[in-house]
Order: sequence, then structure tokens, then C-alpha cells
Amino acid sequence: MSVIVHSNENIDSALKRLHREVLREKVLETYRSKAFRIREADLKIAKRKEWAKMKRRRRTAARRAK
Repeated sequence: MSVIVHSNENIDSALKRLHREVLREKVLETYRSKAFRIREADLKIAKRKEWAKMKRRRRTAARRAK
């Protein structure tokens, strides 16, 4: 991953481009996931929580739509 800084370009805008590229390629998320061991059970718990949140939102939206 690299960003070429042009001669007439501000260094801040080049850093902003680099930051966007890092976010796009999910470098930090990959690093965090590989830095520590995450148990399979923890992943299942996180997925279950996420699904429960979506289910609650759908139910409240359906109730409000009536």
C-alpha cells in the first residue's frame, strides 16, 4: 500500500488519501483480529447479539408501521 505525493500536493491531502486507502483495505481491522486470539464462542456470541439487535429493530419498525 502506498501513496505517491506529487510535487504540488499538500502533505495533509496525501495523508488523507493514505488513510482512506487503509480504511478501504481494512488494514487496522485485520491487524486487530490477528493481534489476539479470538475464541470461536466469542464470535458466535457477537453474531447472536448482532442478530438479536436486528430482530428487535425489525419488530419495533413493524409495530410502528401498523
